[in-house]
Amino acid sequence: MRIQVAADADTTAFFGCDSDGVTVGGTTGARLAGSYTSPPPYNDDHSSPVDLVKLLPVVLGKGAFGRVYVGMYRGQRVAVKQVLDLHDDSGSQDSFAQELEVLGRCRHPNIVRVLAACLAPPRPCLVMELMDTSLDKLLYSKPEPLPMELVLCIAIQVACGLEYLHPTNLKPANVLVNAPWGERPVVKLSDFGLSRLRSTALVTNSPEAGTVLLWEMLAGKRPWEGLGIAPIACQVTFMGRRLPVPPTGVLCSQMSRWPLQLCQLVDECWDSDPERRPAAAELAKRLMLVQQKLKETGDPPQNMVFL
Repeated sequence: MRIQVAADADTTAFFGCDSDGVTVGGTTGARLAGSYTSPPPYNDDHSSPVDLVKLLPVVLGKGAFGRVYVGMYRGQRVAVKQVLDLHDDSGSQDSFAQELEVLGRCRHPNIVRVLAACLAPPRPCLVMELMDTSLDKLLYSKPEPLPMELVLCIAIQVACGLEYLHPTNLKPANVLVNAPWGERPVVKLSDFGLSRLRSTALVTNSPEAGTVLLWEMLAGKRPWEGLGIAPIACQVTFMGRRLPVPPTGVLCSQMSRWPLQLCQLVDECWDSDPERRPAAAELAKRLMLVQQKLKETGDPPQNMVFL
């Protein structure tokens, strides 16, 4: 299997992976890590025809790991993430390649599908299915808070994704959404494993990480705003501090967004004893009960008791 990716979104130059290495304008690199579009999921057969991935001049986002472009792959629009900070040591690359092989076999409605990957310099990249938007953009592109119906819909699907596969870098930018304002929004988790490549990543576990997202959607603001990763880790891990539920200074008119059973659920997920925290499946089930009550009455229940 070989892959070629546009070297720059504004040009038609390509780089590719073949039996001799990766070539970009005469620069040689290493081989393709794998491709996951058709059985077998992991294929490094260099005798197969070349696969083309062309970047389009549309940047979906950028961050510590690199930029995400819209691309074309096998006749479909895809998201192409250029990974800028993949460590040079073979151990990191081998570990990440193994994780990508697992992800390539994953088939879950709430996990973004990895279609292909090139882990070798000079431009490592991931080719993934393209989604409409991210939770980060939904939360912070306009001042109004997300409707409760959408908050619960997203939270339930995040919990289902967490039940299937645990990410190491769960945050709004990595929660992707299709048709957010339609009748049936689809939510998928992405960027599994990438945070392991950076020592600056704050690793959180499910389902407590999922309820941090729930808190953020309900509050409409970033948790621990103004604090760096080290102070947050210190306060949570060593000082036992938690986000206030409901947030400090919440207006009376906004208290309907913080019904008793949701506050109770968030507190349980942040219990100091991990054994007492509900699992992701239980989190999804209880959120569905809240969602059902909201559909029946138009208001979140205030005094639901969970047994």
